[in-house]
Amino acid sequence: MTARQRGWLLPPALLFLAGGILLGRNLSSPLFPWLACIPAAGAVFLLRDRFRFAACMVLAFTLGAAAGQMAWNPSLPPEGDYEVRGVVSDEVRSGHYGQVRVFLSDVTLNGRPLSSGAYWTFYTEEEALPEGLEPGREVSFAGSLYHPSGTDNPNGYDFREELLRRGVTVGLYGAEHLSCSAPSSFSFAGSAASLRHRLSAALTERMGEEAGGYAAAVLLGERSTIPSEDRAAFARLGVAHILAVSGFHTGILVFMLAGLFRLLKLRQGLRLALYAVILLFYCALCGMSQPVLRASLLLLLTLSGKLLNRPRIGLHLLCAVMILMLLLSPVQLTGVSFQLTFGAVFGLVLITPYLSARMPFRKKIPKRIGESFAVLIGAQLGVLLPELYHYQKLPLLSFLVNLPASLAASLMIILDWITLLLLPVPFLCALPAAAARLLTTGFVRSIRALSALPGITLWTHASTWLTAIGMILVFFALCPLFRTGWGRRWISLAAGAAVVIFSLIPLPHSGTEYIQFSVGNADAAVLWDQDEVYVLDTGMDDGVLSSFLRRNRLTPSAVILTHLHTDHAGGLQSLVDDEIPVRRIYLPAGAETQEIHEDILALLESLRASGTEIVHLSRGDVLPFPSGSLSVLWPEAGYIRPAQDANNYSLVSLLSLQGVSFLHAGDITGSYELYAAAPADLLKAAHHGSPSSTSPEWIAAVSPRAVLLPCAKVKRHEDFSGRIGEIPVYSTAEGGALTVRFSEDTFTVFPFLSPSSSGGL
Repeated sequence: MTARQRGWLLPPALLFLAGGILLGRNLSSPLFPWLACIPAAGAVFLLRDRFRFAACMVLAFTLGAAAGQMAWNPSLPPEGDYEVRGVVSDEVRSGHYGQVRVFLSDVTLNGRPLSSGAYWTFYTEEEALPEGLEPGREVSFAGSLYHPSGTDNPNGYDFREELLRRGVTVGLYGAEHLSCSAPSSFSFAGSAASLRHRLSAALTERMGEEAGGYAAAVLLGERSTIPSEDRAAFARLGVAHILAVSGFHTGILVFMLAGLFRLLKLRQGLRLALYAVILLFYCALCGMSQPVLRASLLLLLTLSGKLLNRPRIGLHLLCAVMILMLLLSPVQLTGVSFQLTFGAVFGLVLITPYLSARMPFRKKIPKRIGESFAVLIGAQLGVLLPELYHYQKLPLLSFLVNLPASLAASLMIILDWITLLLLPVPFLCALPAAAARLLTTGFVRSIRALSALPGITLWTHASTWLTAIGMILVFFALCPLFRTGWGRRWISLAAGAAVVIFSLIPLPHSGTEYIQFSVGNADAAVLWDQDEVYVLDTGMDDGVLSSFLRRNRLTPSAVILTHLHTDHAGGLQSLVDDEIPVRRIYLPAGAETQEIHEDILALLESLRASGTEIVHLSRGDVLPFPSGSLSVLWPEAGYIRPAQDANNYSLVSLLSLQGVSFLHAGDITGSYELYAAAPADLLKAAHHGSPSSTSPEWIAAVSPRAVLLPCAKVKRHEDFSGRIGEIPVYSTAEGGALTVRFSEDTFTVFPFLSPSSSGGL
C-alpha cells in the first residue's frame, strides 16, 4: 500500500463501515459477516498495494455488518409479568395525563440480572411522584415486560432504536407494590445520577429556579429543568444546540482547563493526563451521554497531537473518532445526535478553512469576526441536511443569531462552572452566582423575544435523496480538498442551492388515501384527499401523527375527534407542541360533558382561546370532502346524557370516498352500535375490536368487504377475526400502519410492515 493510500485509508473505510452497519441491521444472523471477516482480515496481511487497500474496505464492510446485526438484534428475555428490581439512573420525568417515565440500570427480573438497562413507565393519579422515587434510589415493583417495537408507521419515530442508543433493550410497564429504598449494592449509573440530581438541586437553590435550571441543563445535561416553551423558542431560532450538552459545552470546559493549566505551568504529559481524567469524570457525570463521549474523544485526540507536537489532519482525525464510536455503538449511526455532531464537525473541517482563507479582512478584529462567521457557516451547512430530515424547520435568523448567542452562552457556561465549583464556599459563590443569574435571565428573555417574531422559521418538506445531492454540490463548491477553478465552484454552488430548494417544496397530491396509524390500543388516522387533509382522532401524545404531518408539510383542514378519551384525543398536545396549526375541531355533540380527563378539557379551552373553531356534530350533519362526504350517524341530538362513558356517544360516521362507503365506528359500545348501523364496503372496527363491541348483528347490518382493526396485540386480531367469520381483517398489530387507497368504486389496503400482502376489493 502506497503512502498516499495509507493516508487516505480512513475516509473510505468509514463509508464502508457505515454501509455494512446499515446492511447488518436487516440481517437475521451475524454468522455470515463474521465468517466473511476471516478471509478479509487474512487478505489485509497477505496482499499488497491497492489490493490491500481494497481488502481493508471489505474488512470494514464485514465488520460493520456483523456489528450492526448484533447491535440491532440483542437477545431479550420473554415478555410477561416479573418482579423487578433496579436503580433509577436518570431524572424521573412526568408526562401528560399522569404518565411517569424512568430509566433503570442494574435491573433484575425475578432475581436474574438483565444485561442492559430498562425503560419503565406507569401512570399515577396523584400530582406528586411516589415518595422516594428519585435518581440513585433502588426500586422494586411488579410489572409487565415488553419488547419495544421499531417503526411501524410511515415517517414514524423508531422508539426501539432510540432506546438501543441508550443501552436499553426492554420496556417495563406498571408499578404494583412499588417500594423505594437505598441501593443494596454499588451502582455506577445510579451514583452518577444521584450526584447529578444533587448538584442540579444545589444550583437551583443557589441561583434560583430559572437560572439554576439552565445551569443544570448546560453543565449536566438535565434538560428536563427547562420549560418546553423555552426549548421550542431556542429551536425556532436555530440555537437549540446550546441546551444540549455536546461538543460546544465540552469545548468550553477544555478551554477553561487550558487556561488553568497554563497558569499553573504544568508539563505537557501531566496536562494530557489531567485532560483525560477530568473529561472521563465529566462523561460519567453526564450519564455517559453519547454526545459528551464523542466530543471528549475528539478533543483528547486533538489535544494529544498538539501537546506531543504531532498534529493530525482534521478529516482523518474525525473519521478515526467516528469509526471508533460506531464500532462501540453501531446504533448511533441512525441517531439525530450523532448525525448533527459529526455533520457540524465535517462542516468545520471541510468548509470553514476555505471560507476563512478568503475573508477580505486584514486587521485583527475584523479578521477574527470574519473567521467566526466562517466557523458558523461551516457548522450550519454541515448540520443542514440532518436538521431538515429530522425536524423540517429552517430557522431564517440562525446565521444572524448563532454567533452572538454562542458568545453569550459561552460566558454564561463559564460563570455556571465557577458557581458550581464554588458551591461548597457560599460567600465566594455568591458573586458568580449573581452574575450568572443576571446573564441567564437577560439571555433567555432575548431568546424568547426573538423567537416570538413572525416568520422566523420556514417549515419545509422533509429532505430527500435529492436534498443530499444538492448538499454534495454545495460541499464540492466550498471544500478546499477539490482543486478546481472559481467558475466551476460558482456553478456547483448555484446548482446545489437550487436542487436543495426544489427538493424541499411539497409536490401536489392527487388521489384519496386513508392512513390508519399504528399507535397501540389508541386511534389516529389521516384522510389525505387530493390537497385536503383531515385528521380522524389523534391517538396518544406520542408524536406519531404530528411527525407524519410535519415531515410531509401538511396542515389539517380540520381535526375530527370521535370522543375525548386520551387514547383518541391525547395527540392534540403533540400537534400543539410541533406548531402544526389546528384551525377547526369537530366533536360529537355532548363530548365535553362526558367522563373525560381534565387535561383534555384544559387543552381544548386553550385551543379555543387561541382561535381554534370547535364545532359539534350529531346525526344528520354532513361534511363535504373533495372526493365525497362524511355523514354523521351517531350521536343523536336530544338523546345524550351527561357524565357517561364517552365511548357511548362516540362519533360514528359514514364516509363516501371515490364511490366507496367507509363506516368509521370510533369507540362506540355494543349497547349503542345498532343505532349507528349502515351498510358499508369498509369498516373501521369499534373500540379496537373489544369483545364488548362489534356484535354479530352489527356485522350483519354493516356487511363490510374488509375491516380495519387498530389494536396493540396480535391475540386481539385473532380473537376478532374468529368472531366475524370470513371477512378479511387488516390490523395494525400485524401490519403496522394501514394505508387505504380509494379509486373508482374500489379500494386497496397496504399494510406498512408487509406491503406485499395488500388486498384490493
